[in-house]
This record gives sequence, structure tokens and C-alpha cells, in this order.
Amino acid sequence: MLESSLISISAMAGRYLVIAALVLLTMVSCSKEEKPSVADKKAAPMVILRPKPKVMTAEQRTELGFPPDLIAQAETAANTQAEPFFDEVMIRSSNLKGDVMIATARLSGFSVRSTNADQIIADLSPSFRKKGYLIFRSQQNFGNVPDVVTVVRGNNSYDILLVQRTEAPRHRLDTKKIIKWLKEQQKLASFVITGAGPDWLEARFIKPPKNMKAFARKVAAFSPDVLAENKGTLERLVDTMERTNGFSLWWD
Repeated sequence: MLESSLISISAMAGRYLVIAALVLLTMVSCSKEEKPSVADKKAAPMVILRPKPKVMTAEQRTELGFPPDLIAQAETAANTQAEPFFDEVMIRSSNLKGDVMIATARLSGFSVRSTNADQIIADLSPSFRKKGYLIFRSQQNFGNVPDVVTVVRGNNSYDILLVQRTEAPRHRLDTKKIIKWLKEQQKLASFVITGAGPDWLEARFIKPPKNMKAFARKVAAFSPDVLAENKGTLERLVDTMERTNGFSLWWD
């Protein structure tokens, strides 16, 4: 009987050992399945959230003092609401060391966003200019998102460069020098500024130069980056200027 009991206990122990082994194998298998592989450790795609443009308030419209119908024309053309446009001005302040100049933002115009900026500027520019306002592209986005079209007070398109403070420090060109160069080129062709930013500008011909290649050579000398953008060939730059009926300048 003792021998029978020992056999029974041995059989039970064997069964428990088998069950324990199965449980252990199951746990190991689950842990292997749950552990992410190298392929699974891919970084989540980055989502870039663009800040929503701030619509111009009623108070800002009153402060700006632009004719309501003028603002409405730009909004209708762009099919969007106007946004406030601020430029940077220097004001004189004082402290214990004496007078200092401080930069501050000033509400000086309004902007609309559109993928049809060229057409809006061409359509509205003549009537706006007669009223003493300039409309221009203030931000280029090259089709990725709508361009920004801005309206400010002014009668001369060079005023756009003064508002945008267009310059090329690395080339020792400030806004006044750029305007001086542009005025010299008016002897060869008639054009108006249609867009500008801190380090770029674009112009449209009213009367193209008789010798486009000679004019392109002057553009390339004054703004070498323009030539590089056109594959480094004067012929390609001439083709671009003829196709767009204008020219651009920019500096890295």
C-alpha cells in the first residue's frame, strides 16, 4: 500500500511539473510577442500645426482708418478676412544712461491670404494706387500655402521696400542702396515693385528693356543668388524674366 501511495504522489508531482512548464512557456511566449521589434520602434509622424491667422478686429479697422470699401475689395478678391499688418518702427525712449532707440510694432496696414496673389495685385493695384495705397506680396509660399498680400499707404512702389526694410547685410546693401540701384535701372526699363520681404523683392515690367539680356546681366551682378537659382545661366534668367514679364532680387 505504501508503494502504491508513493507511485500516486509521484504521478501527481509529474503532472504539476508539466503544468508549471506549460505556464512558464506561455508567459515567455507572450512576453516575446508583446516586446516591440526594432521595426515597430518607428517614430510617430511629426505633425506641424500652423498658427491660425488673427482676423483684424473692429477696433483695429477703426484705428487703421482705411476706407471700408477698400478693405472689402481685397477681402472679396481673396475670399478671406483681412488680418492686421504691423511694421517695425524705432521710437526714442530714455533711461538713466540717456536716450535710446526701441523697436516697436505699429499697425500700418492689412493683409489677406490667397493662392491667386498675382491676379489680385494686378487687378487692384491701379485703383488702390489712385487712392494713395499700395498692394503687394509680402510673403511668398511658392504654392505650399497661400501667399500673403498686404495693403499699406503710399504713392511710390519704393515705399514698399521701406516698409519691409528690404536689405542684404552680407552684401553690404541697405534699403537705400537697393532703391538707388533700382532707380538707375529705370533708365533701361520701366517697372513697379509688386512684392518684397526682408531679403527679397519682385518687380513687374511696365515697359520691358530693349535688351533683356543686358538687363539680366545687371540683375545677376547685383543679386548673384538669382543667377544661381536659374541654373547659373544668363539665358535661363532671360527666359524667366521674359516669361514672367518682370524680375526678382534676393540675397541669402
